[in-house]
Amino acid sequence: MNKLVRTILAGGLLLLAALALPGAVFAQPLPTPGAFVRNLDVRCYKINLPAPGLNLQLTHLNPVLVNMGLPVENVILGAAQEFCVPVYKNTAQPPAGVLPFIQYVDWKCHGITGPSLNLPLMLNQLNPVIPGLLGATTNVTVREPQQLCVPVYKNNAMPPLAVAQLVRHLDVKCYRVEAPPIPSGKTVTLTHLNPLITLPPETVTFLAAPHQLCVPVRKNALVPPAAVLPIIQFSDVLCYQISGQPLNLTFNLTHLNPVLANLPVQAAFATTSTKLCVPVAKNGNFPPG
Repeated sequence: MNKLVRTILAGGLLLLAALALPGAVFAQPLPTPGAFVRNLDVRCYKINLPAPGLNLQLTHLNPVLVNMGLPVENVILGAAQEFCVPVYKNTAQPPAGVLPFIQYVDWKCHGITGPSLNLPLMLNQLNPVIPGLLGATTNVTVREPQQLCVPVYKNNAMPPLAVAQLVRHLDVKCYRVEAPPIPSGKTVTLTHLNPLITLPPETVTFLAAPHQLCVPVRKNALVPPAAVLPIIQFSDVLCYQISGQPLNLTFNLTHLNPVLANLPVQAAFATTSTKLCVPVAKNGNFPPG
């Protein structure tokens, strides 16, 4: 009898421990905007999925662009072209208070079109690795929109609720940019952060000047909740073409943002490594914290 009681108690303790793990993540406090954005590095791979053909209204969220009075824009959601997943560079792993959120930033990037902004901006590199490689600032001219990157999750691995409240609202609109050339032959080592990708670190090479700037937007009338809006509105990334190994993995992608929640789950085969996007601030307007 004593052995039976001990077995039951042990099983109960294991169950309680298992239940406590999601609770610990659920209780994870939100990072500051600065802490989150400084670690917002994503690596993108080519995919090819049909166009949903949805009409969406996109409204800028970053304070710099909002204060410039950039207009609301209506776009048609085109084919899915890229799948972007979180990484860290060299040894600069996100801190413990940021990692639970960053590791679930997965984007499916759909083609869109629209008029050119013809907007000059000065961009400040935020991640500590990039200034030593490519310089602390760069000047770009923002041209036409090319993509809308929307949050998804992979293979039914839904983010914990405390994490989902942030990442489900992280939509970015990517514009083509023109920028000065960068030093040739620069490399960086990338390590995947999403729990479903367990590949070893890989050293990749920067191929050319940055070619895209992705800035936060909201879709239709859905405004991010007040608790996460200060983080979302500073989530700008600058994208560079890189060389690296293809992923060659298939993922079932489910939309996280409520506006696209009715779209079906899609199986995406991620192939060629296309770009690395790194966090930036615009015109010296840094995220707080």
